[in-house]
Amino acid sequence: MQKKDNINTLTECWKKVTDNALNIPDEGRMAEFWNKRSENYSKNIDKDKGRKKIEEILDFLEESGFNPEGSKVLDIGCGPGTLTLPLSRLGAKVTSFDISSGMLKKLKETVKKEALPVEVIEGSWWTADIDELGFRNEYDLVIASMTPGIRDVENFDRMMACSKNLCYYSNFLRREEDRAYRELRSLIPGENSVNNMNGMVYPFMYLYLSGYRPSVRINHSEWKEETAWKEAAERAIEFIGRGRDFDDETKDKIRDYYQNASPDGMYRSESDVYTGMMVWEVNGN
Repeated sequence: MQKKDNINTLTECWKKVTDNALNIPDEGRMAEFWNKRSENYSKNIDKDKGRKKIEEILDFLEESGFNPEGSKVLDIGCGPGTLTLPLSRLGAKVTSFDISSGMLKKLKETVKKEALPVEVIEGSWWTADIDELGFRNEYDLVIASMTPGIRDVENFDRMMACSKNLCYYSNFLRREEDRAYRELRSLIPGENSVNNMNGMVYPFMYLYLSGYRPSVRINHSEWKEETAWKEAAERAIEFIGRGRDFDDETKDKIRDYYQNASPDGMYRSESDVYTGMMVWEVNGN
């Protein structure tokens, strides 16, 4: 009885955190938000930092007993194919699922060019019907890597229900935002700077209380980037304002901030990030 009570209390807390989360957009706005970011995400795959991160994930999956050759994989929130592409090149048959048509366009181009065994499906994991899609208990590995598609226990359970063997999940543990985001949030009505992330903690505790013992890795990185102030300002308007439309006065306030913070025309951002990833057997509890 205590185990059930613990799980119920945790999921209730998880739900409250989700309900109180800042500016969670609806599905249409979410798709639009990621469509705008698809170009940059596609470029990041081929950068040294991106390739190193992918290698770390593939090594972790291999250590957990996953062999991509001939395996069926579901990649939830696949983006431009960050994990879909390397896994399919290693022999996996991948179903790639994402809400963003912009992200999927980039992925489709690569899949067609390389004739990779990838099925691409556009949709929202928040409302996906896994029985209608034919996903239930169908995959050797189900992936949810740094995706907002998994925002609560229902989405998480839906993910697990698609696997007949392994699941991989990753998300933030803590993210210290760049100083501009922290300061701008304090200038905008209704905004608060949120540095502590719960994306990894609740799923891990839910698994642990349910009897699973996932393998876990924790990573720390410092992100630094130099961007023209106008581009940095438009990114901030898009990111901080996701879920609602800022008026012109607020947008001008954000643009003025970046211009004043960039005496040579370039804005230099820094952020401190902790992320976690875990792998577990769905029938291993």
